[in-house]
Amino acid sequence: MSVHAEYSRALEALLLCVQRLETRVANDWASGLMKARSSQHSDLSTAAKACLCVLQSIDAKRSLTSCAQIGPDLDPLREPFLHLHGHCLAILGTSDSRTKT
Repeated sequence: MSVHAEYSRALEALLLCVQRLETRVANDWASGLMKARSSQHSDLSTAAKACLCVLQSIDAKRSLTSCAQIGPDLDPLREPFLHLHGHCLAILGTSDSRTKT
């Protein structure tokens, strides 16, 4: 599978989970994720940067990158969030040790 396809698949998985939350802030996150789709940007790096901004907002409210081992049963966003976050960092050539979400 291509990098574009994997990024899109990961983004859509998180978007679906966010849309299920049905809260005002979730609507904002969903809107941001839709704007971060690769089809909305001239290149994948720009899309990944836009996506990281949304991920920062999600993480600020839900602490999904914390060291605490919160399972998907406790936060349904954790696994798809971390998956997409990893794709964004890989696309941008950034490691967690150098960039904090």
